Amino acid sequence: MQRAKLFVLVAVAAIAICRIAGATGILVPDQQGLPPLAIRSHRVNAQIQDGVATTKVEEVFLNSTNRRLEATFIFPIPKGAALTDFAMFIDGRRQSGQIVKAEKARRIYEDIVRRMRDPGLLEYLDSNLLKMRVFPILPNKPVKVEVSYTNQIPFDSGVYDYTFPLKTGNKASKVLEDFTLTVDIHSKQPIKSVYCPSHDVGVSRKSDHHAVVGFEQEGARLDKDFRLFYTVSKGDFGLNLLTHRLEGQDGFFALMISPRVELSQKKVMAKDVCFVIDTSGSMQEENRIQSAREAVKFCLKALNPADRFALITFSSAVDVHGEGLRKATKEAVEEAVQTVDGLEARGGTDLCGATLEALRMAPKGERPYLIVLVTDGKPTVGIKTPDKIIAKVEETNQSNTRVFTFGIAQNLNVPLLDRIAETTRGYSEYVAPGRQIEEKISSFFRKVSYPVMANLKLRYGDVEVRDVYPPHLPDLFRGSQVVAFGRYSGAGDTALRLSGTIQGQNKRFIYDATFPKKEADNAFLPQLWARRKIGYLLDQIRLHGESKELTDEVVRLSKEYGIATPYTSYLVLENEEAYRRHGILSNGVQQRLRGLSVPVESRGEMARPVAEARDRADALKREYRMLAPSSAPARVGGGEAVAFSRKLKDWKAAEVVSEGAQQATVHRVGEKTFARLGQSYVDTAFTQKMETLKIKWGSDAYFNLLDALPHLTHYLALGENVVVVIGQKALVVTAEEGKERMTPDQIKEFFKTKGE
Repeated sequence: MQRAKLFVLVAVAAIAICRIAGATGILVPDQQGLPPLAIRSHRVNAQIQDGVATTKVEEVFLNSTNRRLEATFIFPIPKGAALTDFAMFIDGRRQSGQIVKAEKARRIYEDIVRRMRDPGLLEYLDSNLLKMRVFPILPNKPVKVEVSYTNQIPFDSGVYDYTFPLKTGNKASKVLEDFTLTVDIHSKQPIKSVYCPSHDVGVSRKSDHHAVVGFEQEGARLDKDFRLFYTVSKGDFGLNLLTHRLEGQDGFFALMISPRVELSQKKVMAKDVCFVIDTSGSMQEENRIQSAREAVKFCLKALNPADRFALITFSSAVDVHGEGLRKATKEAVEEAVQTVDGLEARGGTDLCGATLEALRMAPKGERPYLIVLVTDGKPTVGIKTPDKIIAKVEETNQSNTRVFTFGIAQNLNVPLLDRIAETTRGYSEYVAPGRQIEEKISSFFRKVSYPVMANLKLRYGDVEVRDVYPPHLPDLFRGSQVVAFGRYSGAGDTALRLSGTIQGQNKRFIYDATFPKKEADNAFLPQLWARRKIGYLLDQIRLHGESKELTDEVVRLSKEYGIATPYTSYLVLENEEAYRRHGILSNGVQQRLRGLSVPVESRGEMARPVAEARDRADALKREYRMLAPSSAPARVGGGEAVAFSRKLKDWKAAEVVSEGAQQATVHRVGEKTFARLGQSYVDTAFTQKMETLKIKWGSDAYFNLLDALPHLTHYLALGENVVVVIGQKALVVTAEEGKERMTPDQIKEFFKTKGE
């Protein structure tokens, strides 16, 4: 009887991983005290056809003990999904399992959470359950599982939302070897944007109707769900909106804008390109001049017949080859290639003179005019002061010219090149000499070879928006997309107006959109918006110097959204005084937590966390050493400047939730930030004046709490000791002493909420 009960207990571990789409299974030994078996490899392949997803999961588990084990495999089945295949292979034998309905699975789940003491499994509720007994599992032998199911994925306002939850609780959260995930999308309607906020994926656009998304990582942590959005539209330009808003607060939004992949050549704009190549003496080092030659030759050969181009070289003087812009005929391109082949490196660096000469060559009209600037150094001839150079660039650039800067080597004036690119709404990249520069420039040029719309502007109708990043929308190219994040107030239906230049003519497109008063989904938007805003604030500090207003805003955003920055290494907190000093928790709150039986760190318990905290703080300071005004001469070049520029670029273009938010001492969960004190997770909004309700972890009251206030599930999954602020009151979940019996109605009454 006891063994039968254990069989049932084990079945629940991941019940609702997949409320929307898919899940990770776990293999739990029956023996008390043993954690789930390690996942050696985890492979997921999803085929989506017009919103119907067929997900195939292959997991290989490893018994790393020296004994035979009995265990139960459990796998949550999403509501509405149809199981199409299931197989488990042990020593070549195929075994089968059974499906447990959600009502029974919930009871099983509660028991196993108590037995395993793994609050992370609270994420997985209210699904049917695939359960199978596994015996024997031999020592150091693999167990392979294959599961396939089909389900309809959510669709709203032109946006499909595919989710594959990956969390496996807190005790089976890492893959020993490879984790791969592929989503193959087919759609009768043209696919526009493809966007993944959870993982840094690669996207291959095969055609307007076919896209492939992939992610691969060795030793991956299964600590956040995979989420993918893709949009469909019959128009040449797709515009779709995602929102998140808590009731009574301003909302967050993301706009995805993308053109069709298969636009006809007639709808692709002809462009003008000026190649500006540094031929100063330092370009001889590490054969940089050869790297520049090969990169520019690739770009010349990739020009479209309707394009025009110019070639400028500079060292101590500036030379324009040919008669300015000329058509990209076969003969003209071949002549330019020969000129580039003959370039030699000698003399100084008149960077300003060359840039201004290229800007002056901008033709009249609406054709995109791009400048590709390849250099390895700092200005040594002509105007050399960065502020004066930027002022001259702004004064001369009267035609909305884009300057794309490519820096070779490490000893560069990185802030200057960044400012030139940003001032002209261009792009900067820094690469080592050799094939990397050729690959970077050629990849960039393939992207910009087919401009579709320039000078994009967006009007939001009757809804008030603010803090939109990027502040200026970049140009659209075939196969590219733009994702902008912002805040909004007000609510309701509105008309979004997208305007820009296409083939020399001003065009306008109108899209219907709804900004809701309340939207619980898309909780990733606040942090992505905050990361982008922090990126722009740090850039302003780096380029123009510190100010109290800027640094205070960086600190405020960092605290509120759990993002580590050069100004907030305090997020790694070493003691109670640090929490109090930064306004996160006071000493009184610490004492109150002790009174509530929530464990907090003692000196002995803090020994290792303090050492780790100091290491992280030191690493953070090293990573951001280059945060300084551009006028500081000792800090304008070197590998650190390049690394910091890349970090800023990542922040300013952030489309993936930051891994840095999940630190050892600070955790961002949904709309809340939690500080970790020893074994406790404390909502940073908690104050000692709040009325509290203390509930014992794992008790009947604990699970009734999840029924009464299901939106707390993600917070309580942090651990056994959690403090969560609800309105003006606080919930204290503790593994020590607390209420063990309360009904859902009593809990709702205490917090005076319907639990919605």
